[in-house]
Amino acid sequence: MPRARPEDLILNLESSYSQLRERNQDRDEHWLLANTWLARYGSSDQAKEQGAAWANFVAYKDTLQFSILDTPRSIRALALFLFYKEWGERAAARYADEYAQLYEKIYTSMNNGTFIHEYRKKNPQTWNDNAVDDGSSYNLYWLLRGMEFRGEHPEEAEKVLGQMNLGDE
Repeated sequence: MPRARPEDLILNLESSYSQLRERNQDRDEHWLLANTWLARYGSSDQAKEQGAAWANFVAYKDTLQFSILDTPRSIRALALFLFYKEWGERAAARYADEYAQLYEKIYTSMNNGTFIHEYRKKNPQTWNDNAVDDGSSYNLYWLLRGMEFRGEHPEEAEKVLGQMNLGDE
């Protein structure tokens, strides 16, 4: 996929989100953000190679953190994040302060254990849609339940994560 000019990438993502929001007023923030991601990357070579289930999972995983923010902060934060991923640190430096301000609520909620509570309140439909383990390889259920466990039992979660070999060594 050819890279858009920096300004165009952000504007295209925000425009795609706005169109989705207009046509899907009954959907929650996480669905809107994930489908904005899919509109941009869902037909990439990697997505085609890995399959629709994989692309859908990655879309939800990459947009999860931003889904607790209100519109338009949610899409702006996602657009800046994706800009950074596509263009790198040097190009994204001009947006660093704005991104940090947008990310502050996410950072705080993750550190004080309230993220999953805020997520459930803001995204009840996506939460309910993933309330059951469907046994698929790319399952949002376990990602959400892991975040729930981490919010409810932070000390235990850190202990378990500390014992896991995550390939960092």
